[in-house]
Amino acid sequence: MLRVRRVRSGDADRLGCRLRAADLREIAAASGDDPLIVLQQCVVWSDPCYAIVDECVDDIPLALFGASPDPVKAGMGRVWLLGSDDLAHYSATFLRHSREWVEKLHEPYPVLWNYIDARNELHLRWLNWCGFRIIRRIECYGPEKRPFYEFEKVREGAD
Repeated sequence: MLRVRRVRSGDADRLGCRLRAADLREIAAASGDDPLIVLQQCVVWSDPCYAIVDECVDDIPLALFGASPDPVKAGMGRVWLLGSDDLAHYSATFLRHSREWVEKLHEPYPVLWNYIDARNELHLRWLNWCGFRIIRRIECYGPEKRPFYEFEKVREGAD
């Protein structure tokens, strides 16, 4: 059974060596940085930040997610989720609760946004399921100059 809890010290280290291939590809294409360092930075910069865990194995995160305040665009949060392949074993539960957690991330941010690797079709479908919309396609993004999409979700009632 899945449970979401606040991120704890060491969660990024426990997940970093188990990231999905799609997440590793996206990190390489977007930044070229070490995936563990990217995950640790996401955790440090995010407010709020959560871990998805199996209730029976609470100390091993299946995924981490959050939103960090955009330093340039006031009221906007840069949303993210990085996970392990183990999360796929809980896909029905994960999907069923995704929208409520996106709304939780919206509480401090009227707008959630980020970029996603255009090759990542499964994650694009998940973003659509959660109510995000594609804003634009960027043909040459990051050090690998790959196509990415900018996406966003505006909180209901936000102008």
